Amino acid sequence: MFGGLVAITLVYLFYRAAESRGLPNFQWAIAGLISFYIPNFIWSLLVAKPMMNTLHAQNATATASFWGFSSVFVGLAAALAVYFLVLKRTTAAKAG
Repeated sequence: MFGGLVAITLVYLFYRAAESRGLPNFQWAIAGLISFYIPNFIWSLLVAKPMMNTLHAQNATATASFWGFSSVFVGLAAALAVYFLVLKRTTAAKAG
C-alpha cells in the first residue's frame, strides 16, 4: 500500500515536471515508475526478504517491518536520483 502511494506520487511528479519543460510527459511518467520499481524489486528480492526471514526467526518483528519497507525507500531514492540528475537537466529541443 505504502509503495503504491509512493509510486503514484512519483508518476505525478515526473508527469508534471516533464509537462512544464515541454518534454513527452507520458514517457517520463513511465520512466519515473520504472526507476522506482526496478530498484525496489531488486532490493526486495536480494536484500530485504532474506534479512526479514532471518529476523522473523529471531522474533525481531519491529526490525523486520523496517526491512520490509526498506525496498520502498531504496526505490524512492533511485527515482529521485533520476528526477534530479536526469529530468531536471533535460530540456526540450527547439523546433525550427
